[in-house]
Amino acid sequence: MSIRRRRITRSTGVTLELAVLEYLRELAEKDDRDRSFCINQIVREHAERNGRTLASATQPPRAPAAAYQE
Repeated sequence: MSIRRRRITRSTGVTLELAVLEYLRELAEKDDRDRSFCINQIVREHAERNGRTLASATQPPRAPAAAYQE
């Protein structure tokens, strides 16, 4: 049996264009996921295409190194 880790998330409000909202609804239905998952996946793919790999959602964000300096 595998242990499923809880995803670390924060709720945020965004305003979407109607066409974008409809696309997300269709994508979520097709992939049997929720809209939040689809938005997160799209943003992650965009970040990777632009040279930025985002941290896993199941691990707490790392504090900047400066936070550990005395």
